[in-house]
Amino acid sequence: MKARSFNAQVFLEFISYLIFGGYMFYFITSDKYLLYVTPKMKPYLYFTAIIMIIWACMSLFRMFRPHHKIRAFHFLVLVLPSLLLLLPHKPLDMANLASNYAGGSTFYQGTSNRSNNQALSDNSDFNLDSIPGITENDFGGEEITQPDTANSSPEDTVPSSEDNSLDLTGLDKENKIITVSNEEFYPWIAEIYGNLDAYEGYMITITGFVFNDMEYFEEDEFVAARLAMVCCAADLAPIGILCRYDKASELASNEWITVEGEIIRGQYEGQVEPQIAVTSIMPALEIKGYIYPY
Repeated sequence: MKARSFNAQVFLEFISYLIFGGYMFYFITSDKYLLYVTPKMKPYLYFTAIIMIIWACMSLFRMFRPHHKIRAFHFLVLVLPSLLLLLPHKPLDMANLASNYAGGSTFYQGTSNRSNNQALSDNSDFNLDSIPGITENDFGGEEITQPDTANSSPEDTVPSSEDNSLDLTGLDKENKIITVSNEEFYPWIAEIYGNLDAYEGYMITITGFVFNDMEYFEEDEFVAARLAMVCCAADLAPIGILCRYDKASELASNEWITVEGEIIRGQYEGQVEPQIAVTSIMPALEIKGYIYPY
């Protein structure tokens, strides 16, 4: 009986598919993919990994079909990404970014479900002009439309704090205190921006890193910020509530702190917004991971 010829090219294809698909499954199950894309991309990554495994299995049926000339350059399409996945991975910080400051209102959208940073309603109270340095290009070049508020009342565009705050922890209405947990950083910012009248005068405790770029702030201003990702690592931008503090210029940039202060009504570049009049600052441990508004 004639021996079956081993097809080296198909074998290389099999190995490439298997390794790339295996890496994809590892990155998904270990949550390392969150360093690069948002959770909403998880189904697509699973789909890609499954397709790679299917292709690897299909290659087995061609493993012993003779092939006279081996072509290997097309393997680089999968080999190079696989090699990149082997590199050390760590979260980005402000030193790695060139993104503009994104205030809390950047990602504000009206919704009654703020918990777990889930997707928000399409009926947003979003004012691009109120965000310092932000352009449409910072969000992938997509056109951003403004809601028609001319014929609507405030109740139509701003959710009731009594409804939305029920989903959030850390609220003490009796003593007018808000303690923002790390998991609810974005939902609380959106809630306060959307209902400033309800929370003005409340004492708030919030943790973030010091963002005090003089391009955006005065000497007595900084933001206790977190990095937010809308789609992928390329659009990472710091968000948070602007803080007013006499010794803001003495704070080390990117230092993690816990801020305590009173929520006040302030202005940033002519726009009314919630701000924090700082009463105390304490060192804090770094919070791993990003904020995913949508």
